Amino acid sequence: MALEKAKLSYLCFVPPLFGDIPCQFNPESLTITKGTEWVEAMSPSYNSPPLSFAGGKAATYKLELVFDQYILEEDTKAKYKDIRQYTNQLLRLTLRGMGYSQFLVPYCSPPTVKLIWGPITLFSAVVEEIAISYTLFASDGTPIRAKAEVTFKQKDFMDDILPAQNPTSRTDARRTRIVDSHHRLDLVAYEEYNDSRYWRLLAEANHLDDPFSLQDGQVLIIPQSERVDLG
Repeated sequence: MALEKAKLSYLCFVPPLFGDIPCQFNPESLTITKGTEWVEAMSPSYNSPPLSFAGGKAATYKLELVFDQYILEEDTKAKYKDIRQYTNQLLRLTLRGMGYSQFLVPYCSPPTVKLIWGPITLFSAVVEEIAISYTLFASDGTPIRAKAEVTFKQKDFMDDILPAQNPTSRTDARRTRIVDSHHRLDLVAYEEYNDSRYWRLLAEANHLDDPFSLQDGQVLIIPQSERVDLG
């Protein structure tokens, strides 16, 4: 039975706004790292000094992706395709606005990314580093096989708003919606929760100072509504 293909789903604040980058081959492993910061109290009276929690560190995960465009047909005639159609998509994840914002939105950040693989949906993250090794070339120099090592770093302020969850199963709690300038937060709340009073939940989750001034193409995080006190 074929395994479901993994993909990288991205969100951006300029067109194309959102999309998926499918993995040609599923990764063989997935490593998630999460750390915390602890400060030692200055106390000469203890062999092991007391520790004070100083906050969490951004979680990271690493993927090793393999790409291969060397195709051997039944008639044994080999065909070659440029592997950069895949690797260039990965590199765009490190560029402001996927590389489209130089003149549209000069200060736009690179997109946020989630790994989605069957039942696994990882936390929102940004690409911290990509290392691409081209390992096979056609006779004309076209790269046809490559390996990419990609490091992702958590960018997910919802960790301090929503209840703690399994970091590999963040689905409904991290749902998003793209809105336009004619939308109002109370109407969005009514459409999402069937109750316009939830606009405060949306405003808090999205750090909106003016909840009634939405922008074209703005991405709203739609948190779960269970156990929320509307006052």
